Amino acid sequence: MKTTQTKKSKSEHKTHTSLGMNKSDDALAVIRDASNGKEYYLSIIDSFSMTGRDYVVMYNYEPDDGNHAEPELVIMRTEFAKNSDQYFFSITDKHELDAAFALFMNRFSTSSAK
Repeated sequence: MKTTQTKKSKSEHKTHTSLGMNKSDDALAVIRDASNGKEYYLSIIDSFSMTGRDYVVMYNYEPDDGNHAEPELVIMRTEFAKNSDQYFFSITDKHELDAAFALFMNRFSTSSAK
């Protein structure tokens, strides 16, 4: 799935490079699926680079309507266009997704230990 970010409401930061940010520093992203136009509301909790690619870790920010009782982490590859638009891409390669998740969890456990 290719998505584009349409707006940020809590912060003007394009990426976050560390965990454990203050709540006021959290970024709320509204991204639109380029194939069907559906919008997703996601809170960005981390971003990092791995093997020359940039990744963003987010969770659903939509109110619980009974269909999503548990929050889900979403890890997507991200790129910035020359005009500063940010694009998000689903990770379809299981090994790439596993490696990105492992790196995020390592960053998370390291920041929690501080």
